[in-house]
Formats: sequence, C-alpha cells, structure tokens
Amino acid sequence: MKRKYGNNIEEILKYKEEVKKEIYEIENLEEYTNKLKSDLKILEEEMKYICKIMHEIREKISNILSKEVQKDLTDLEMKNTKFKVSINYDDSYEFNENGQDTVEFLIMTNIGEDFKPLTKIASGGEMSRIMLAIKRVLADVDEIETLVFDEIDTGISGIAASKVAEKMKQIAKKHQIICVTHLATIAAKGDTNYYINKEVNEGKTKTNVSLLKDNKLIEEIARIASGEVTAVSLQYARELISK
Repeated sequence: MKRKYGNNIEEILKYKEEVKKEIYEIENLEEYTNKLKSDLKILEEEMKYICKIMHEIREKISNILSKEVQKDLTDLEMKNTKFKVSINYDDSYEFNENGQDTVEFLIMTNIGEDFKPLTKIASGGEMSRIMLAIKRVLADVDEIETLVFDEIDTGISGIAASKVAEKMKQIAKKHQIICVTHLATIAAKGDTNYYINKEVNEGKTKTNVSLLKDNKLIEEIARIASGEVTAVSLQYARELISK
C-alpha cells in the first residue's frame, strides 16, 4: 500500500479521503453541480454589490476630479475647454479588478462642440496641459515618481506660462519633473537646468547636454527671453530666477 498510495499511513489515509470525495462527486454529480451553481450565484451577487459600491465611489470622486481639473485648465489659459469624466456601469460586463465600470476622460475644446474622448482630439500642447492639470490634482496620491513634459509651452505665453510653471512647481514637491521648454518663465522655475544643443562635427551630428549654473544660467534665460543677451534681458533673467 505504501508503494502504491503513499510513503506513510498519513499519506495513504489522505489519498483515501481524496478518492472518497471524488467518488461522491461522481455518484452525486447533479447535486454537486447544483451546489456549485448556487455558490457561484451567491458569489456573483456579492461581487455585483461590491461593483455598485465602487461605481458610487467613482461617481462621487469623478465629480470632484472634473471640477478641480476644470479650474486648472482655466488657469492654464484653456478657458473654453471643458473636461469631464464619463463612467458607465453595466452589470453585464465581465468582472475585473476595477469592477464593472468603463471610465473615459472626455473633453470639449471649443464652445458649441460635443464632448469627445480626450485621446482622440487633443493636440500635443493641449494634451500636455491637460495632463499637467490632472497630475496637479492627483499629486498627493499619484505613485508615478517621474513625469516628463515635452514642449508643454507650445502655443502659450505670458500669464499662461507663469501658471504652467507654478503648477509644475507644485507637482515637483512630491514628484520629479523633467521639462523640455523654450520659455524663460518656465526655465527659471527649474531647480536644475540643462542646455541641450546639436552640432555637426566631421560630418556627424552630436547632441550635447550641459549643466547651467550661476552666470551661464542667467545668460541662457536672458537669451531665450529676448533672443539676445543685453543688460536689460540679464536683469529680467535675474528677476525671474529670484522669484
């Protein structure tokens, strides 16, 4: 028996119980199947209840998120842009870790238009600013450590640029921000600045990255602010950095 069913008495008895259970299930297949169906139905009802609770929480939080993002978009000189979160609950959906909701960010970029999916209609510059607004609102709970904003200053200047810089500074309190910019207002807010340029040497193009500090930083911010380094642009650069 040990050779066939286990190395010791305990293993033989365990095998006996497994065979006993298997025989019972075979002999009482209909009863066993009905019990499984009943258990499954109970579990499904419990899961649907949890999904409804998740949906209610999402509905509540989505309203807050929409309002907060909308405020930031207004600050970012996107006054005509409207943002909202669409949450669709359907108990016919398959269960997953997020419940039975489909969630989509919708945006209306111009007055009189309909809301459309954010991923389909926003331009690169718009997407960057919308993402900046969302990240600013979620800064306290977002677990992403590093955020990269490339050309976030496209199509903006003046007050909007200052607002973009301020919001990135707020996010930078809890996350690392890497930003590629051509605006002095934004560059001056950086804790660390690098200058990136390309040069052709012996028929090959090379990209150089150099750290800007002290006078070199002031001169570069003065250059991108006015196109040339003058006493006036240098003074303006110092003022931007000091702020």
